[in-house]
Amino acid sequence: MRVRVWLALICLGALALRIGLALNVDFPGVADPNHYYNLAVRLIEGQGFTIDYIWQYSADPASIVHPEEHWMPLAAALAALPMAVFGVSVHAAILPFILIGSALPVLAFIGVRRLRLSDEGALFAAGAVAFLPEMVLNSLRTDTTIPFALFTSAALLLSARLTLPRALGVGALAGFAYLTRSDGTLIIAAFAWHVTFNGDFALSWRPMRFIPAAIIAFVVVILPWLVRNLDAFGAFTSPETRIMWFFTHHDDHYAYGRTFSLETLLAAQTPTEIISKRLFEMAAGGVMMLRAFGDALAVAVIGGLALILARRDGSHRRMIAPALFFVMIVFIAYTIMLPYKAQAGSLKKAFLGAVPLLIPLAALALDWVIEDRRVRRGAMALILIVLAVNAVQLVRTDTSASAVYLAQVERAAGVARTLPDTNGDGDLILMTQDPFIVRYVGFRSIMYPYEDRDTIHAAALRYGVDYLLMPANRPSLNALYEGDDADPRFIPAADVPGTPF
Repeated sequence: MRVRVWLALICLGALALRIGLALNVDFPGVADPNHYYNLAVRLIEGQGFTIDYIWQYSADPASIVHPEEHWMPLAAALAALPMAVFGVSVHAAILPFILIGSALPVLAFIGVRRLRLSDEGALFAAGAVAFLPEMVLNSLRTDTTIPFALFTSAALLLSARLTLPRALGVGALAGFAYLTRSDGTLIIAAFAWHVTFNGDFALSWRPMRFIPAAIIAFVVVILPWLVRNLDAFGAFTSPETRIMWFFTHHDDHYAYGRTFSLETLLAAQTPTEIISKRLFEMAAGGVMMLRAFGDALAVAVIGGLALILARRDGSHRRMIAPALFFVMIVFIAYTIMLPYKAQAGSLKKAFLGAVPLLIPLAALALDWVIEDRRVRRGAMALILIVLAVNAVQLVRTDTSASAVYLAQVERAAGVARTLPDTNGDGDLILMTQDPFIVRYVGFRSIMYPYEDRDTIHAAALRYGVDYLLMPANRPSLNALYEGDDADPRFIPAADVPGTPF
């Protein structure tokens, strides 16, 4: 009973830290979190899962207002729930993410208990998840990371012991993870691997009957969204799903009117370039994973994994196997098959989904290696203090940078409001690098296509663009911004003092 009281206090401490930091948060987060916030606002307004800007062109939207065709719905729905009660605001929108982030320590606590470690080890793991900088920061954003971690880690916990109800639970939780991030499907792959090899590398046929049960539960949960997609744009998943495997540049996400295939990939890159990119992302991904923990915690996690692998007792390996299998599958999928998605941050977000079940490895290392209880407790306390301090600093740095960026965009919006409607359609449309924040400050916009100047101009005419918010970060337009070239189709209209715009 006493240890549960301490666990409750850790969760309350996590909640207090997040609420305290949230008082200075006035923006939902740059890029993805901003998009989910915008989508949540449209849900509150009764517009459904639609957006009124264009950030990529894989579905070739007919107009600026169109159905959400790429990202999953659950993060926006979570942000919308409290705003329906308390009104539209950033503080209301991040409330579910704060609450979920404060509850994640429970999953790490259970993970340690499954490894049959000490109570203090379980509480240490819970505290590490509570104060891990990445978890604290993402609890203050309307993004996918925190709910994905909840569904993923819960599903992987259930995977460790095989029964039919647990298999159904794994499938359902994987479904909710998929509705948060599309790589939630990899949970089913990890479950299948774990079931087939019985948590180790020994093939086992009998438990494989649980795999269809998990798949059925998964499909039942996601089916309404698939039907919605089929009705909205004629496909079960994002149109980009069919082409993203063949990208050769990060900005291919913003291609306009181009097709991608194995032929275009091989035409654009040599085999050496293809292999080098994947090796680079593998190295970068490994570094990212270690940095997500912080120095001391990363060493402890690696040490715990080494200790488990070195022991002949397979029970510990079976308990941690689902999380390890998931991380391995995610790592392979992104670094080898989707390296430009890894570069864009998808690998990190997917990896963080399993972190609550990887941190117990650190508790195991400290439990098994440090025999003196006082020294062990001191080491655990020191690690937690460093994590909490780093979390506060990370949030403060991110909040400050976001505030500066938002202020610059708000100045640009103020100048834009003084400019005339060039095409007389009654709406001032911008072309920009960041349609998410431009919508946040009140303007509809489209993303700069990653194309030549003629194609960019054609896209601007098609969607009724009035002004380009420069810089564009596009090779075909950079010379215009820098003053090294001129084009009568692109005439400077105004500068925004104190900003790069």
